[in-house]
Amino acid sequence: MKEKMENVPLYASHSTNSSWQSQSKMLDDEGGFSSDEFEIDCGTPPAEDTSNVYFNLETPSVIDITEELTVGTVRKHLLEHMSLMSGRHHLLDGIEKNITVQDNLKETFHGVTKQEINIAFLWAAFTKRWDLLEGFIMLGADTNYFEPSQGLSALHLVCFSGCIPGTQFLITQGCDVNAVYKSYAPLHCAAFGDSPDVAMILLTNGARIQTLTNTTCNSHESVLHCAVRANAVACVRLFTHEGGDVGQVEYSGMSPIHLAADLGRSECLKILLEAKGRNVNAKTKGREQTPLHLAAEKGYAECVEILLEKGADPDVRNHMSQTPLHLAARAKAFQCVELLLIKGKANPNIEDCDKRSSLHTAIGRTFVSSDIIEILITYGAHVNKIDQYGYTPLHIAALNELSECVEILILQGADVTIKSKCGMTPLAIIRRKIPASLDVITKKLDSAISLYHHPKSSNHEVDLRLDFKYILQHAHPREISFLNTFIDEGQKELLLHPLCKAFLYLKWGKIRKYYIARMFFCFIFILNLSLYILTALAHNCYNQGQNANDVEGLIELCEKNSMLGDMLRDNPFVIEMQWFVLVGITCFEIIRKIYGLTGYSTVQQYFSYPENTLEWLVIVSVFVISFIYTGRTYTWQNHVGAFAVLFGWTNLMLMIGQLPVFGIYVAMYTKVQAEFAKLLLAYSCLLIGFAVSFCIVFPESSNFANPFVSLMTLIAMMSGELDLEMLADEDTDDPPFFLEVSAQVTYTLFVLLVTIVLMNLLVGIAVDDIQGLQKTAGLSKLVRQTKLISHIEVALFNGHLPQYFLKLLHWTALVSPKAYRVVLNVKPLNHDEKRLPRDILEAAHKIALKNKYSKQFKFSSKLDEKRESLDYTSYLSQLQSNIEKRDEQIDQLRLEIVDVKNTIERLINVIVQSRCQNN
Repeated sequence: MKEKMENVPLYASHSTNSSWQSQSKMLDDEGGFSSDEFEIDCGTPPAEDTSNVYFNLETPSVIDITEELTVGTVRKHLLEHMSLMSGRHHLLDGIEKNITVQDNLKETFHGVTKQEINIAFLWAAFTKRWDLLEGFIMLGADTNYFEPSQGLSALHLVCFSGCIPGTQFLITQGCDVNAVYKSYAPLHCAAFGDSPDVAMILLTNGARIQTLTNTTCNSHESVLHCAVRANAVACVRLFTHEGGDVGQVEYSGMSPIHLAADLGRSECLKILLEAKGRNVNAKTKGREQTPLHLAAEKGYAECVEILLEKGADPDVRNHMSQTPLHLAARAKAFQCVELLLIKGKANPNIEDCDKRSSLHTAIGRTFVSSDIIEILITYGAHVNKIDQYGYTPLHIAALNELSECVEILILQGADVTIKSKCGMTPLAIIRRKIPASLDVITKKLDSAISLYHHPKSSNHEVDLRLDFKYILQHAHPREISFLNTFIDEGQKELLLHPLCKAFLYLKWGKIRKYYIARMFFCFIFILNLSLYILTALAHNCYNQGQNANDVEGLIELCEKNSMLGDMLRDNPFVIEMQWFVLVGITCFEIIRKIYGLTGYSTVQQYFSYPENTLEWLVIVSVFVISFIYTGRTYTWQNHVGAFAVLFGWTNLMLMIGQLPVFGIYVAMYTKVQAEFAKLLLAYSCLLIGFAVSFCIVFPESSNFANPFVSLMTLIAMMSGELDLEMLADEDTDDPPFFLEVSAQVTYTLFVLLVTIVLMNLLVGIAVDDIQGLQKTAGLSKLVRQTKLISHIEVALFNGHLPQYFLKLLHWTALVSPKAYRVVLNVKPLNHDEKRLPRDILEAAHKIALKNKYSKQFKFSSKLDEKRESLDYTSYLSQLQSNIEKRDEQIDQLRLEIVDVKNTIERLINVIVQSRCQNN
C-alpha cells in the first residue's frame, strides 16, 4: 500500500496548462521561491546529516477501523434514515418527549407511511418507550425492520438502551435473539450499552455468546471485544462467567485482553486475566504486539502494572524487535518505564531491529524525557550504546538540538568523542547546533575534582582528589584520544582545565621515554648518513681508494678536506662498512615507517604530515647515493646527498620542536617562515621587476648576468648586503651618463622600497606573530603535547604488536594499565608536593573549593526548604486542631439547641392539653 501511495503523482490530472501553472504557482508561493529564479552553481553542497532518520522514530499505530456503537451514532443514523425516507421528524420528537402516548398513538400516526411507522418503531425502542411497541405493531410495524447503516432492529435498540421490558416483549413477539442483519447481534448491542441484565435475558433465551460482528471492515469481534470497547465491566464479568473466550481474536489478532490494554480498560483487564485460557503474552498479527506492548505504548501505567503482576514478559519483542520498554520510553510514559524497570526487571539494553536501545527512544522534547533518561541510566542502560548508524543517544539529542537531554547525558557519563559511521562526534554536533551546552563538559570536568580529609591523617591535612574516570573510561588503551578529540573539533580551550592539564602531565611522564628513544635513533641515523656523505661523496675518498690512477687533484681533495683522508683512501672497506651500517639502520627505519602507516586512515593523510615526507626522502636517498651498483660514486650523487642531509637534520629539528620544552621556539620559526613566504609571494612581481632592471642597468656585472642570478643577488641585498662599488664606473673616459643615472635611481628605489620598507614590514609582522604566540604559549604547548602523545599511542597500540609486548607497553606507557578508574590524591597546600606542578595544583584547588561551597549552599537551601515545609506543616496541623475544636463546640451547641427545642415542644403540648381540658 505504501509503495502504491508513493507512486501516485502529486497531481492526478494535467489536462490543461492553466491548471498546472496555477498549481505550480501555488507551490512557489508556499515555498517562498519563484519558478523563474536562477540558482547559482558554486560547488557541491555539503552532505546532509543522516540525522533525519531520527526525526520520526515513532511507528504509526494500527488505526481502529471498528466503529463503536454510542448513543450519538445511533441517534444520528436513525435521524438520517428518517430524512432519507422523507419522513417527519416531529413524529420522533413526540415519542422522545412523551407527547405521544398509547392513547393518542393511533391518532398521531394516522395517514403516515409504512416507512415512518417502522422508523418510529425503532425510535421508540431506542428511547425506551416500550409502552408504545405493542401499539406500533398493531399499526403494522415490522418487528424485523432494521436501519440500513448498522443493521439495528428494534430488538438491537432495546438491548442497547438497556430496556428490560422492551427486550422481554420483543422476544415474546418472536424476534430472533441471534439476528445479525448487517453488523451486530443483539448481544453485541447489550455489551455496547453496558446492559448486563439485558444480556442475561438474551443468554437465557438462547443468544450465542460466540457470535462475531460482521462490519464492513470485517472486524470479527466477539461480545467481549464490544464490552471492553464500551468499558462495560459488568458485561465483561458476565460474559467471562458464561464461557466467553478471552483468547478470541479479531482480524488483526487482537484478543479482548489486547483491546483492554490498548484502550486502558484496567478493570476489564483484571477480569479478563482472571479467566481460564488467557495468554498474557499472546501476540497480535502483523506487528506482533503483546498486551504489555500496547499498554506501554499508550502510557497506561495501571494496565502495565496489572499485566506485570499476571506474569507478562517485560522483555518480549514485537515485529521490530522492540520491547515494551522501547515503546514506553518513546511514548514518554515515565510511570510505565518505572514499572517496567522496577517491577518487571526489564532489560534496558535490549536492541531493536536498528540496534537502538530504549535510551535512544527516550530522547525527546518533552519535560519528562530527562526523567526517563535518568531512570534508565540508573537501572543499567548503557549511555554510549550505538545503533546501526553508529549513533549514540547523545548523537540523537544533539542532532535534534535537545539541550536538556544533551546536558543530562553528558553529566551521566556520555562520551562526546564517539564517532558515528560517517565520522561525526557528538562534540562536533553540539558545537555546531547547541554551543550553549558545551559548558556542561566543563561542569563534568569540575565534578571530578574534590576535597576530602583523610580519616587516618595525623595533621588533618586536606587532600585533593583528581578522578580521571571521565577522561579514561572511553579511551583504553589510547588514553589521549578523548583530549585529542577536543582539538580536532575546535575545542582546544578545554585542555586548559586543571584536570586535563594534570592528566597530560602524568601521561607525558609515562610516554616521553619512547619519544626520546625515537629521537635518539633518528639522530644516530642522520649522523651516520652525514658521515658517509662527507667521506664517500663530498671528499671522493671512496673513488680514490678504489682507483689509485685517478687525477692527482682528487687525491689532494680527500687528503686535505678529510681528517682521516689518508686512512680512508688506503682502506676503502671502512667506507663500505660505514654504508652497510647505515643500510642496517635504514632497514629498521623502514620497518618503523611501514608499521606507522597503520595509524592513518588514508595515504593522503599520512603524507599530509611533512615529517613523513622528509623521512621517506631521506630513506630513499640512502639507496640512491650508494656505490654498490657500479663500485664507485658519481658527482650527481653529491647533490642528492646534500639535500638528503638537509632534509634529515630539518626533520630532526621538527621532532625536537614537538617537545613541550622547545615547541614554542620551533612554532615561532615555522610561523615566521609562513608569513615570509606569503609576503614574498605578494611582492614577487616587484622583486622580479628589480631583478630584470638590474640586469639591464648593470650588463657587465657577473652578479646580474641573468634574471635568476640577479634575483638571488637581490635576496642577499634585502638582508642588508649592499654593494655600492657597482655604482662606480670603471671606464672614466667615456661614461654612459644616462645608464649611470638609471642605475643610481634603480638602486636607490630598491634600497628604499625593498631593503627598508619591505624588510621592516616583515620584521613587524614577525614580531606581532611572536607576541601572539607568546600569549597563547600555554595552550599551544598543551595542543602540541596532546598531538605528540596521540601519534605515539597510535604507533604503539595499533594492534599489530605481539601480545607479550603489548602487556609490557600497558604497564610502561599507560596511566591506567588495568582499570579505567584512576584517582590521584595530592596535597595542594603542602609545598613539598612535587607530583604535579604548582600552577595545576592551585587551579584544581580553586575548583574543588568552588564545588565544596556550591554543595554546602545546596545543602543549606534544602535545609531551609525542609524547615519551611515543617513550619507550614505545623501551621496546618494547628489550624486543623482548631477547626476540630470548633466542630466539637458546634456539635455541643447543636445538641443543646435540640434539647431546648424538645423542651419547648413538651411545654407547648402541656399547654395545649391543659386548654383542651378546660374547654
